[in-house]
Amino acid sequence: MPIVSISEALMNRSRLADGTILRDRVLSGFCVRMNARKRTFRVATSVAGKQFRMNLGYWPLMSVEDARARATEVLIQCRKGERPQRSVGPFALPTLRALHSAYCAAKRIRASSQERYASFFRTHFFGWLDRPINDMAGSDFFEHCQAFAQTKGAALVELGRGVIGASMKYANAVYDLDLASPFKKLATVGLMPDRAKPRARVLQEVDLPAWWHAVQQLGEPQRDFLLLTLYTGLRLNEARQLRRKQIDLSGDVLSVPMTKNGKPHSLPITPIMREILQRRCAGLQVEDELFEGVAAGHLSNMAARVGSPAFMLHDLRKLLATVGQRLGVGDAVLRRLLNHTPPRGDVLDRHYVELKVEDIGAQLVLVQDHLAQLLQHPGDIQTRQSPSHKLNEIEAL
Repeated sequence: MPIVSISEALMNRSRLADGTILRDRVLSGFCVRMNARKRTFRVATSVAGKQFRMNLGYWPLMSVEDARARATEVLIQCRKGERPQRSVGPFALPTLRALHSAYCAAKRIRASSQERYASFFRTHFFGWLDRPINDMAGSDFFEHCQAFAQTKGAALVELGRGVIGASMKYANAVYDLDLASPFKKLATVGLMPDRAKPRARVLQEVDLPAWWHAVQQLGEPQRDFLLLTLYTGLRLNEARQLRRKQIDLSGDVLSVPMTKNGKPHSLPITPIMREILQRRCAGLQVEDELFEGVAAGHLSNMAARVGSPAFMLHDLRKLLATVGQRLGVGDAVLRRLLNHTPPRGDVLDRHYVELKVEDIGAQLVLVQDHLAQLLQHPGDIQTRQSPSHKLNEIEAL
């Protein structure tokens, strides 16, 4: 077995994945087995002349420092001729809180999502957070999940089903456990609520003039935020957290490095967007937010107080998609505009089609122009010219 200095740097750097066992140069008897899916800390020594092997835990859930400290305790017992207990100890299995934290780090979950999940656990599974994860195999955890599934809303139950199921899969892979999600069992016997249905769009094209009349009575930052969201289809947080450094007015590109699906997003800055962005970027430093102080989550209520029809911010994103579809914009372009991931079975769009910023400018202008018309003339659902004819005109410019 190779003898090395086991360290965090080695664990991060090494690409060994064939079951190679590395012995520690500093602490004799301390070693780590390197596999593709996990790195297992072990003690390999002898007790009273007989070989002794003991798994301590798995990296990165257990740090090298903690593993070496645990190995030291075990080796002291071995040197005394005592055979350490092989039962799972506190170093081997973490609590649910520690497990989920490690899972989020390993999957690079965004900070906003981590806080959402942490809030979920604190609110609905607080009593389990500081218990070892093997407690989730018991009947009391199953009963808790059953009560949760039968008393909470469908969307919240789906969230719980997802985060708990993902945490269990991670624990099974890293710790060689066989935890089964209670929600799967409940679904098998028909005790899960129906899946949450997507919210229907509230704001319709015919409502846009009244919506626009109300929006014009809001403050300039709030008005610009709503218009930019309508014309770009950006998600709430993507638009709200825009910073000056994401707006390249000379290169005509708006960039969003962090998105819901984890893929960077970019859009061409069209003339109708430029007017808004120049106004918002005036006098800002590179790290300044374009919409600092805008309470995006309250804008629908603010607009309602000055006469706006009911709407959700996500309606504006849906309107961009609906108008684009009606005007004949292709699915691949719409996905690129909205930063949607194609279905798994869509090999063409998922692996072959790659649209850059310059490839979608004409289609975005087409959709934005029609949305601007609808703000003034709700009945003008069809363009006076055919969409393909107008698109050809734009591309010829």
